[in-house]
Amino acid sequence: MRQRIILFATALSLCVLSACSSSSTTARPALPTGKALFRSIVGIGDSLTAGEQSGGLLGATGVTSPVSGFPNNIVPPGQENGFWSLLYQQATGTPAAAMYNPATSPLPLIAGPGLFAQLVLTSTGSFAATHSPCDAFNNAAFASSSPTTVRLNPSTLPLDLGVPGATVHEALFMVAPLTGPPTGPGCSYPLSPADPSTALQPVVSGESEAFYPILGTLARNVEPLTQVGAAVSLHPSLVTVWLGANDLLKYIFSGGRAPSDTPAQMQADISAILRDLHAAGARVVVANLPNVLQTPQFFQGGSTLIATLEAAPFNVPAAAASAVAGYLQTTYGVGPNGYLTETGFFKVVAALQGGSVTPVLSAPGDFLTDAFAAQVEALNDAYNAAIGTAARATDTPLVDIHGLFAAIASAGGIPINPPYCCSLRFGGGLLSLDGLHPSNTGYAIIANAFIQTIDAAFGTNVPQLTSAQLLAISQTDPYAPPGGFARLLTARFRTANRR
Repeated sequence: MRQRIILFATALSLCVLSACSSSSTTARPALPTGKALFRSIVGIGDSLTAGEQSGGLLGATGVTSPVSGFPNNIVPPGQENGFWSLLYQQATGTPAAAMYNPATSPLPLIAGPGLFAQLVLTSTGSFAATHSPCDAFNNAAFASSSPTTVRLNPSTLPLDLGVPGATVHEALFMVAPLTGPPTGPGCSYPLSPADPSTALQPVVSGESEAFYPILGTLARNVEPLTQVGAAVSLHPSLVTVWLGANDLLKYIFSGGRAPSDTPAQMQADISAILRDLHAAGARVVVANLPNVLQTPQFFQGGSTLIATLEAAPFNVPAAAASAVAGYLQTTYGVGPNGYLTETGFFKVVAALQGGSVTPVLSAPGDFLTDAFAAQVEALNDAYNAAIGTAARATDTPLVDIHGLFAAIASAGGIPINPPYCCSLRFGGGLLSLDGLHPSNTGYAIIANAFIQTIDAAFGTNVPQLTSAQLLAISQTDPYAPPGGFARLLTARFRTANRR
């Protein structure tokens, strides 16, 4: 999995930007109601608002890759299927075709082959990246001129301002890329003994790469250019705010070593964002975070791991599954309350296929010990408490994504296309290949949560996606069963187990 997912922005952005503070004290003007509420809908956030899937950001259709095992070697676009795009369509009556059309889309549509390195499953069920994360296309994205290079619609002012990789603090204060493209072998950033800050370049590369492609066309209108400043400049009537996932993920994938916002700092930053948007005359809703350890990026240890390995598509013999689970607890501290990451899990599977129950894992990145997982859950809860407190303090409606995902996890899934779809397990249909970004179906469920909150809070009647619409989305979703990537994964392990 690409570095941008594993290592999110940390200390550099906070150290460089921490001296900044929001100074908005303007009294809140009269806020829009009724149809006027949907005159100008703007999204602030990270990759979840941007519509990222499987580690890549892509808006172009018809993009192919020789490594893709999807029909006709297609690489599925994600931006048009994101929750913000679906919310915009439902609220404004905009047809889906208009979201794909560079001339009419409010999305900052990314051209092929796409930003970062999108994951696909090959025809044999193995993982592959569609292209290099540091090829000429990706490297060009760091330049201020990048909209003309990587965007399908570089002259359009986007309304979806989600910057993949952005933290809460960065949405408020980041004004330019914090690093340039990688210059070392394997897309690396060489360390310079004379400049300790070079050690932090890899962890801020994601938001640095996405900053200008998303916000660059607004540079003429906004000074300083921040995500929140860009939103204000668009004179929004309604703004969605969903941030904080990167603050948590960077903590996880650094093994707790990367500094991240304290809950108090997050509360202050979220409060400042909401106040600034209200002062601009916008209605605002803000979302909290799911329990990230319930996403299929993470595989719980102990008896849960044994059951996962024994079940389809992996079909590991019971004795081997039990042996490897015991080894993981003894050697790495991954017991019944610990977790393997997606990368770590497939290292375990590869070892088992090779006849070994003693896989070699790396920290951080491959696993979370029981003790560290407890710290992660506590921080997850504290961040949500901070977001909730900021929402109440600013009289901003809260979209309870945490409650939504918890209910789905507790029920074992959500019946959209039973018995196939959908659940939070890996290949269950609600998340894409990276286990962190939703599938088309998952984004649709999230869009309905935003719509429900907006209607209840502001007395509007935006139609939620119906059961029939959700079914239609799942049936064409490249990440949802029965026709999604789980089919390729099953074929891979069926072949392997015949050997």
